[in-house]
Amino acid sequence: MEYVIAGAGAAGITAAITVREIDREGKIMVISREKVPYSPVFLADYLEGEIGESNLYIRNPEFYRQMKIELVQAEMEDFDGSEVFLTDGREIEFDKFLIATGSKPLIPPISGVEKENVFTFQSLNDAKKVLAAAKKSKKAAVIGAGPIGLEVAYSLRALGLDVIVFELLDRILPGLVEAKISEIVEREFSRHGIEFKTGASVEEFVGNSKVEGVVAGETYPADLVILSTGVKPNIEAFAKRVEVNRGILVNKKMETSLENVYAAGDVAEAENAFGEVCVTPTWINAVTQGRVAGMNMAGRDARHEGSIRVNVVKKSSVPVISLGLAGESFEGIVYHRNGLYRKAFFDGEHLVGFQSAGSWSDVSLAGIFQFLIRKKIPVKNKENFVKMPLSFRNFWNLYFNK
Repeated sequence: MEYVIAGAGAAGITAAITVREIDREGKIMVISREKVPYSPVFLADYLEGEIGESNLYIRNPEFYRQMKIELVQAEMEDFDGSEVFLTDGREIEFDKFLIATGSKPLIPPISGVEKENVFTFQSLNDAKKVLAAAKKSKKAAVIGAGPIGLEVAYSLRALGLDVIVFELLDRILPGLVEAKISEIVEREFSRHGIEFKTGASVEEFVGNSKVEGVVAGETYPADLVILSTGVKPNIEAFAKRVEVNRGILVNKKMETSLENVYAAGDVAEAENAFGEVCVTPTWINAVTQGRVAGMNMAGRDARHEGSIRVNVVKKSSVPVISLGLAGESFEGIVYHRNGLYRKAFFDGEHLVGFQSAGSWSDVSLAGIFQFLIRKKIPVKNKENFVKMPLSFRNFWNLYFNK
């Protein structure tokens, strides 16, 4: 059996390892733009200098040799029902093919976006370029106040730059957390010297060949700009071969509309845990979808239980986690004390979403929250749920040790 996987992120590498666990003899090839597969989750930590490049690697390079997983540094051009075509002219035959090409940055249509020192921040190459430019810059502007934008802003400030964050909507982390959490996080980041401009529409990047300022009503000096304005699935090379919407449409086995072709991770559009078909561009989702895809490619019968959106801001002393659903259509229970803010969202007795600011323990329990949501385990005492010190032991005693 010959397995070909396009993409060496969380979904692709998880799928390759899963296939190898089941099929010890099959040939596994992973096509990657990068020489060594890495996790983008900690790129802001790399930028700040807290970790080195090797700390980003998903696995040590020797691991792939031991597992007989062939890494091919190349780019895809096209594929059909039995072959993958690379831009260097190679044609690779497959029995099973997984598309795990992830997402790419959305570039806003802002005048001057092509100027020198205007960067996206999604890849290791991006991080290296930003780091090199930061050493010669004094004032940085971050466009977009989502989780990545905030972490990059924090790291740039730690490197000694003046930092201003522009957000089109009226508060930071829009659509991800309650207004109170936005307020708490903005206050904490401001305490570190980061300035925020919310409700600000960026009109232009000015300067000659190199950026010198950001126009948003008035002109703000900036010799380094980071675009953190969202991502979109990387589907261009596949749209004419498989059924697509925003991403590549897949069923619960991660199968596309073409036989023996699968998709997983940021590029896939699948049913989530609440029955909605959507793209869920998170690391955790990529891992779980990659494992399901790998199992089915290798002949097992696995079903994806549905993704749950999870977003984390891990910089500063006020870590943030937001997962699942939220909104006025659900019952919201709040706990706010001693620098900790939590809000849990319920549909009847069932947890459907959770948001927290100020607790590393809450961040570490993302898997437990997802378990409670997926399995629809009833929460009898909702007030106690948000008030108690959250830990794995407490959850175990509360729900299973009865």
